[in-house]
Amino acid sequence: MKKLLLLIFILTLIIVGCAQEPASQPSEEEPAVEAEVEEEEEPAEESSFPERPIEFVASYAPGGGHDTLMRTMLKIIQDEGISDASINVVNKPGGSGAVGMAYVNGHAGDGHYLMAATSSLITTPLTSDVGLTFRDLTPIARLGIDPELLLVNAESDYETLDDLINAGKVLNIGGTSTGGIEHIAAIKLQIIAGVDINYIPYQGDGEVVAALMGNQIDMVFTNPNSAIDYIKSGDFRPIAITTEERVDLMPDIPTFKELGYDIVVNIYRGVMAPGGVSDEVVAYYTNMIEELVATEEWQKDYIERNLIVEGYLPGEEFGEYLEEVYLLYEETLTELGLIK
Repeated sequence: MKKLLLLIFILTLIIVGCAQEPASQPSEEEPAVEAEVEEEEEPAEESSFPERPIEFVASYAPGGGHDTLMRTMLKIIQDEGISDASINVVNKPGGSGAVGMAYVNGHAGDGHYLMAATSSLITTPLTSDVGLTFRDLTPIARLGIDPELLLVNAESDYETLDDLINAGKVLNIGGTSTGGIEHIAAIKLQIIAGVDINYIPYQGDGEVVAALMGNQIDMVFTNPNSAIDYIKSGDFRPIAITTEERVDLMPDIPTFKELGYDIVVNIYRGVMAPGGVSDEVVAYYTNMIEELVATEEWQKDYIERNLIVEGYLPGEEFGEYLEEVYLLYEETLTELGLIK
């Protein structure tokens, strides 16, 4: 009887121990299989820019270079369906571009403003206390360059740059404004090529052309668009152009560089956004402009019609270019005593 009771007790302990044993764990050789839960990918957010109409800002009056650039851009963007955004051209003339710069700078961080940019973006802050510089804005793209031509009256005895250098007298050279691109080119000509000059500023290209036609001056620096008709008619003789290489639209005109004189000064034409805009805004405008400059209409209606030299640069490279131009202008305008 005692043996039977002992046997029952042992069996009871075994049964209770088995009931309390924890669930078996997977061995190292057999890792547990975890249930895989597929995560649903959230759809990529669509770009929210632009959220309202965009302003293309021209810092000069209607009909000027800034205005022509922005209105041509707008027309092609609409004609080619590059963007369905609502875009308006807004003119903010005054202060040699300072009013337009201040207007756009006043919208820092807001990408709904895109302004035309030429040399006044640098020269105006250098020569006047406007409270900002090109560094306060965001470079979007350089669209081309507007070179300078050195011209003489076809009736003069000057046929080459060497003729001017060896003239043996002070030569009167005309250009638009004091401290502008023509003035800078003239000073470079005097310093680098050794031409003894007297620079005479005029109020506009029309006055410069009239002075040369009337033999009131010996030569002029002017942009091709202002002079091409007089070159074609044989009234003016081109001496040299201020580009790095010869221009396809004027292939017979030598560069100063190939004549042995490193005179490369041009008016750039580009666009800037306010400072502090987002990467999304920069990408939006970059894509828009890359499509724009690739169109046949752009080549025909802006580049060829205005005798602009192609020279597209995206934002970062345009910014580096502006730094180089700034140094050139600062040095030359300091020599002229025009920096306050």
